[in-house]
Amino acid sequence: MPGVLLQSTPWVRGVFDHAWAPVEALAREIRFLPIWLWDYLLSFQGGFAAISAGQSRYVVGPAALRGSQVQNVAYVSVEDLARGNERTLHVLGHLVDHHLGCGGDAEGPWLSDGGGTTPVWQNAGARLPRIFGLGYAADEVARPNPRDYFAQSLALYCRDRQGLEVADPQITKWLRSTLWAEGFWRAVRREARSTRPRAPDPAASSSESDHDHRRDERGD
Repeated sequence: MPGVLLQSTPWVRGVFDHAWAPVEALAREIRFLPIWLWDYLLSFQGGFAAISAGQSRYVVGPAALRGSQVQNVAYVSVEDLARGNERTLHVLGHLVDHHLGCGGDAEGPWLSDGGGTTPVWQNAGARLPRIFGLGYAADEVARPNPRDYFAQSLALYCRDRQGLEVADPQITKWLRSTLWAEGFWRAVRREARSTRPRAPDPAASSSESDHDHRRDERGD
């Protein structure tokens, strides 16, 4: 966001040597996540990431960014970017969870609540509350509720996959077989194609029109 470095503490300004450096740091964090996921999220109207001088947080609902009205923003703290910790991926994890669960609807169930925008996602999401209930959350940040569990597990999968595997093998397996699995994304795309409304066939429409015209000529 404009002027974010000017609003930051001196040590943060010392980490970043130019105004675009925090944006570059955010881009590096985003690249930890699978490209298939970001392609899919682009199909939703809401879901934005912005760098903030405040704390990292995910805010559901309307917001103003650079004069535009948007929906559902993951505010990433410039301090977290400077520290290089997992908080950036955690807050992005909330954005992912929300949109995969209900498309970003303010009142809808998130994926970690057992939601899902399609049957494929619903099947995947239904497993998350059960995995959370096993009680193997990797750290204190992941323990309070399923949403923090999902977001922190996703962040740790990106940053310390081996450590997460040791602490919580079930969520590691879930992430590996869904968000990071090409076969899973093929199923998502197949489902999208099968439910997409088909465009009218021009040839069929023309044939029906000719048939109706011949009936009119015969007076049928």
